[in-house]
Amino acid sequence: MERVKGMCRRVLSGQGPSKGRLGGEAGFSLLELLVAISIMAIGLLAAATTLSTGIGSNRMAQRVTVETNLAYSVLDEFLAKDPSDVLFDADSTGVAYDLDTGNGAATRVVNGVTYSAVYSVDADSPVPGVAEITVTVSGGNRSVTLSTLKRAI
Repeated sequence: MERVKGMCRRVLSGQGPSKGRLGGEAGFSLLELLVAISIMAIGLLAAATTLSTGIGSNRMAQRVTVETNLAYSVLDEFLAKDPSDVLFDADSTGVAYDLDTGNGAATRVVNGVTYSAVYSVDADSPVPGVAEITVTVSGGNRSVTLSTLKRAI
């Protein structure tokens, strides 16, 4: 036990074997430092790339969500109309829909992206007394199309 204590004292005081280091100094060589910095730089670059990709994906998902919500909103307004409304009696294609009824504009701006909607009504399709309503919302170089059926009797 006394021998171990003596060896520890010599190592702590700097009198122990140097094991290949110059002058018995402990530390990292220049090569070890360069390798460590290179590995860290590669890791940071990978993390930055992942963050950038994630931000782009989140932006795209937000736009698709807005387009889908606007399309469902338009479909809900059609479904709330009376089934005997003349809108469901005749075919119509590519009719612009007023997305922003507050100011009378046919478009709506959400987070800097301008969205517009068009609808089509296919009367008596797929069977007589039922109209197929198709809504397409476009914005930000993308579009979402939703369809539903409405009893038109």
